[in-house]
This record gives sequence, structure tokens and C-alpha cells, in this order.
Amino acid sequence: MKSLNLQLLSLIDYPAGRENVVLRRLETLENLDVELGDFIAKGYRGTVFSGFIKPSDPFTIPVKVAIKFARSDAGKEGFLLKEARILEYLEPKSIAPVVYYYDEDMIIMEYIEGVPFSFGSFSSKKELVNVLKEIMEKCYILDKSGVNHSELKGEKHIIVTDRGIRFIDFESARFTDNPRNLLQFLGFHILRKPERLDFLGISSDDLKSGIELYKENPEEAFKKILSLF
Repeated sequence: MKSLNLQLLSLIDYPAGRENVVLRRLETLENLDVELGDFIAKGYRGTVFSGFIKPSDPFTIPVKVAIKFARSDAGKEGFLLKEARILEYLEPKSIAPVVYYYDEDMIIMEYIEGVPFSFGSFSSKKELVNVLKEIMEKCYILDKSGVNHSELKGEKHIIVTDRGIRFIDFESARFTDNPRNLLQFLGFHILRKPERLDFLGISSDDLKSGIELYKENPEEAFKKILSLF
């Protein structure tokens, strides 16, 4: 295990920094042949590091992973187990990170290489529209799967990769009979931005009509919404 300074050690069990918890988590990583990397982010319920699964032979490239540690003040026991089980459920759909290991202390998952979605970062309107359509398709798959991400109104959870769109950070996600991933994405990223509607050449009324239909007939509405783009 790499040498860690006191600040990084405290982030493994943030904010309490309990020595016994830190040592237990580091021992788990050691037993799994996972090397802890750099600190990435601090969320409401966890801290995230990069890491590598050590190869069994020197000629194999290490697998880069993301490691999420439960915060000591998260307030909900077992919340990482819920997140990991949602990720496992979604694995065949190529939407979310693949999970390699989890327990109540941590999740070790695929590190998604890419850049956060940003409306203004594409070189052409055609490229932007293609990405928007893929995001909407992934949102639709999530909806059909009965999983509500709940954070797709932001951009940092939607990652544009060389292999397509992936969603990350499912700590607030839940199973529900009424997921609203597509509606949330359209509402926050398109419908509330008149300048984006104008740029895309989409009527606000047409998009609203599609959204209302989606609440009653998702399959038909999804085709109608995609046709607007």
C-alpha cells in the first residue's frame, strides 16, 4: 500500500478519521490487491479515491478503479450496499460503473474515463445532437429499469466517454415505480433554457407535449421526443 499522509488518511474515514476504521479499510484493499491512488472527491455520503487492481503477472496492465468510502457522518447504515446493488442490477445495460467489490465500508468500481457533459463543448450541432440523443436513450433505459438516479439535473454525473455516455454517482439513486430520469434531464438541460431550444430548433410547446405524453405512454412519447431532435 502506498504511503499516505495524514490528510489522505483522514479522508478514508471522513470526517471522524477513526484509526481502527482506516486500518480496516486499508487492510481490505490490501487483501484484494487494490492499490489506493489519489483523492478525487468528497460527497454527501462518501469520499472517492482512484485506485488500481494489481495484475496477477507483470505483463498485465493494472485495472484503474474508483473507490468510494462511506463517510462516518452519512447517517444511514448500509447505504453503500444499496448503491452497489443498483449498480450490479444496471451492469448489463452499460449505463453505470461495473462493481468489483463492495461491503458496508466501501465500493470498488470501474473508473469511468471521460469528461462531464457540457452543452457548449461540442464542435458542431450534429455532434451535440448525437450526444443528447444518447443521453436521452440512456435516461429512457434507466426509466424502464425502474431506477431513478435523481441527480441528472447536474452535468458532472453524465460522462462522455470514448465508448459512449455513462452515468456515475448513484448514491442518491433508488428503485421506484415512477422514475423521472428523462423528464429531469429534459427539464433542466433543455426546456428551461430558451436559448438552447432556439439553437436546436425545437418548439417549447412541442417538447412540453412530448413530456406530458411521456407520463402516460413512455414508449410512444420517447419516439416523439427523439424525433424533435
